[in-house]
Amino acid sequence: MLLFIKSFIVGIGKIMPGVSGALLAINFNIYERILDALTDFLSDWKNNLKTIVIFFGGVLLSIVLCSNILLYFLNNFKFVTMLFFIGLILGGTYNFGKKINYNLKNIIIILFVLFMFLFLTFSVSNHTAYIKNDNNIVFFIGGYTDIFASILPGISGSSLLMIMGIYNDVLRIIANVFDINYVISNFKIYFSYGLGMIVSFIINIYLINYLLKKHRNIMYLIILGLAIASIVTLMVMTIHIKFNIFGIVFFFLGIFISYILDK
Repeated sequence: MLLFIKSFIVGIGKIMPGVSGALLAINFNIYERILDALTDFLSDWKNNLKTIVIFFGGVLLSIVLCSNILLYFLNNFKFVTMLFFIGLILGGTYNFGKKINYNLKNIIIILFVLFMFLFLTFSVSNHTAYIKNDNNIVFFIGGYTDIFASILPGISGSSLLMIMGIYNDVLRIIANVFDINYVISNFKIYFSYGLGMIVSFIINIYLINYLLKKHRNIMYLIILGLAIASIVTLMVMTIHIKFNIFGIVFFFLGIFISYILDK
C-alpha cells in the first residue's frame, strides 16, 4: 500500500512542471528498487512483477486522474501548488543528502552540476522555440525526452516539454486517453509519443542502472546537484506569483509528507 501511495505522488510529480518524478522516487527510497526489478526481472520474477505492477499502476493512474486536476490547481492555486512540491522535493533532498560525503572534491562536483543545470535551464527557457504541434517527429522526441527525464533524477520532463511547446498537448492526450473518438482522431500523436517513450525506456533504463551500480558515488553527487537545481528553478518559477499564506502551510506539509514517505 505504501509503495502505491509513493508511486501515486511520483505520478503527480511526473506531470508537474519543474518537478522530477524520478527525484521524488529517490526521495521516497523506491528508485533503485524499481530499477532492479526492471533490469533484473528474472532473478525473482514474482516479487519483481508485483513491484512493477504496483509502481507503474500507481504512476499511470495518478497521471490519468490528476492531469486535469493539476491543470485546475495550477491555474487557480499556483502559488500553493508550487510550494507544496518545493516542500516535497526539499524534504526528500535533505534526506538524500545525508548519504553524501561532503569533501572538497564532492562539493565542487555538486556545485558544477548545480550551476551548469541552472545555466542551461534559464538560457534555453529564455529562447524557447515553439514547434508546430502536428509534427509527429516532435512528439516522438517529446516521448523520448519525457522518459529519459523520468529515469534520470533531478530533470523535469514536464519542463522540457514546456520548452518544446507541447506540454499542454501532452496533458490533453493523457487526460483524454479513455475517450475513444479522441484517441482515434489523434492516433498519430499517441503512436509517435508512445514509440518515443518505448525506445527511450529500453535504451536508458539499463544505462542509468549500470551507472548507479558502477559509479554510485559520482551519480549521487550529480543527482544531488540536479535536485538542488530543481528546487532553485521551482523557486524562481514561484517568486513572481501572488503570495498566499496557505502556500507556506502546504510547503511545510510537503516537507512533512516527504519525511514520512522516506521511511
